[in-house]
Amino acid sequence: MSINISPGVYSKIIDLSTFVQVVPATIGFIAGLTRKGRDNQLVFVGSRSEFMTEWGEPNINDYTKNYGQGPYIAYNHLGESGSLYWMRCLPDDATYSNLKISARLEAEDSTASISITYVDSINNTADLKTALAPGQVQKPLCILYPIGRGDYYNGLGVRFTQHSNPTLNGIYVLDIYERQSEGTDAIIESFEVSFDPYATDVSGDSIFISYVLSTYSSVLRAEMQESDGDYTSGYDLVIRTYDKDAGSVTIILEGYDDIRGVAFPTLRDTKQDFSDWETETETGNANYLIIAKDGKGIEIWGWLGGAIGEENDEIVVFKERNLSVSDRGWNGDVSSFSSSNITYEIKKARANIATPFVSAIPKPLKKGSEGSLRAATGVIDPTTAESLLEQAYSGLLTGADGNYVDSILDTDLVYFSIVYDAGYPSDVKTAISTLCNTRRDCIAIIDNGDNSTFELASSKRTAVHTFNNYYVSIYEPFNKVSDIFSGNDIWVSPVYHLSYLLPRNDNIAEIWFAAAGFNRGAIESIKELRFNPKLGQRDQMYLKQLNPICKFSAGYVVWGQLTSQAKASAMQDLNIVRLVLYAKKAIEQYCRNFIFEQNDPITWGQVAGAITDFLEVIKNRRGLDNFSIDVGATEYEKKTKTFHVNVTLQPTRVVEKIELNFYIK
Repeated sequence: MSINISPGVYSKIIDLSTFVQVVPATIGFIAGLTRKGRDNQLVFVGSRSEFMTEWGEPNINDYTKNYGQGPYIAYNHLGESGSLYWMRCLPDDATYSNLKISARLEAEDSTASISITYVDSINNTADLKTALAPGQVQKPLCILYPIGRGDYYNGLGVRFTQHSNPTLNGIYVLDIYERQSEGTDAIIESFEVSFDPYATDVSGDSIFISYVLSTYSSVLRAEMQESDGDYTSGYDLVIRTYDKDAGSVTIILEGYDDIRGVAFPTLRDTKQDFSDWETETETGNANYLIIAKDGKGIEIWGWLGGAIGEENDEIVVFKERNLSVSDRGWNGDVSSFSSSNITYEIKKARANIATPFVSAIPKPLKKGSEGSLRAATGVIDPTTAESLLEQAYSGLLTGADGNYVDSILDTDLVYFSIVYDAGYPSDVKTAISTLCNTRRDCIAIIDNGDNSTFELASSKRTAVHTFNNYYVSIYEPFNKVSDIFSGNDIWVSPVYHLSYLLPRNDNIAEIWFAAAGFNRGAIESIKELRFNPKLGQRDQMYLKQLNPICKFSAGYVVWGQLTSQAKASAMQDLNIVRLVLYAKKAIEQYCRNFIFEQNDPITWGQVAGAITDFLEVIKNRRGLDNFSIDVGATEYEKKTKTFHVNVTLQPTRVVEKIELNFYIK
């Protein structure tokens, strides 16, 4: 302890205002299949528009009823809650659409030519970098690829146009096109970019193409680094600048050497030493060229010969790369070039990246595919689709970096409270149940499959979907609704409706209220049920923990909210499980603040007081009938650096039966 002994006032600030902070109640998670968007990544989505901008509108025909309902569930959930984790799933052999830009410099060339090629079977980021390995003749500069894999992105196209301001070096306008439904290409994004990693705009912000696209583009990315992390050989050839104006620059456009009787055009920089870039013998091919601009942006250029002057601050310029056959002199508009405000760059070659893009028709991206998810005929492969979804919910999908996408198992960094099924096969439902039982902080909303009769539904629950835990809640039956995106009627899982009823319940009521019954479980969009269970059938469904959607004279309504737990207890009720998990998450987060605090009654009292205040609020809002808190440590617990927090909850139960008695006297 620090003790001050000289006179003075010494202050400390001690925060006694800590409290148990509430946590979000309705964050969903769903894995699904879409034609576009980032794939094999866990992505947080905040709105319907954000979802549809990247992953597109839901379309049941893309992946059929069994695998195509995921986007509908996501759309419904986001309509009531702006909090959803989404994962688009693709197999490892799915490929990126791409377009590779390369530079080529022949021995007799005076400049570099730019070409466009496409790379087969780019499955991940490692393949992207491998595709940028230098060739003997072609020097890769950059590879463009979309944010996700799949053949959808073969409909993208790009055009580079040299910037209209002639004083700007190496800056291009990149237009990104997307093929429209009527077959035309429309610009969807446009950026000013450079292939120089150090290029900036007037505000000082980077305009390096990789940075610009990763920061601002919703569809396209660019890679310019090889596997070892170095920039590409194409960058070294046509983009990298070895020096710029460092001092007072003068240019001799057409000089004359009286001794040798030859033209002697040079560039002089008073602060430069050109010996690093000269071609000493002035025979054979030059290694570097110099590009100079005046204040109006007029450009001249030439290949570098020998450095001259006592300080090597002047260098001879040749018209062609092969100095042994070249005349000394400058290329370009020499007659209009002004000697004022001169700047220059030294490079290995001169090139205009926009050259292959002069056509008004954009250059398309190619080679994208969904791999084994679709057969050669374009039909979805159900075995692959089922395996992908099962892996997604198990944390076993492989991401673009080759690692498992297992962040859904990380309860410290990723939190969601509801995991949705979407009419998926039984093995996927099992993976969903396992996920919730592993995390122990979320509940699963699943269906019992598409059953045409009560008998089939009962048999499916008994023989196939034998879940018996309070983390899973099962609903029946499938039903017909109008698809607002296609205008057609489609059959959907009952989860389709729970995906908006649960977050709506939390918005208009509380998380510990039941999302069932006419007040919070009424459904207006159903046109037809596969079957409508009668009273006796509903009794049997209750015993099997199946929650039906029923049609009464007043309309369609969710008529159950049981979990799949067979043992009779309060945890058979979904609203109570949600209450308990909510309180558990909030109190866990609060108690973490006391790790490494003193294990004494003062700490225990702080914890007990804050938890009591938190639970009292829930009680006042009809979530609890009563509760009790015990915080402390036995002598043994003190020795093991532990204290206990015993929270006893008495949740408020819902009404399931009303006994209406008439007494006649």
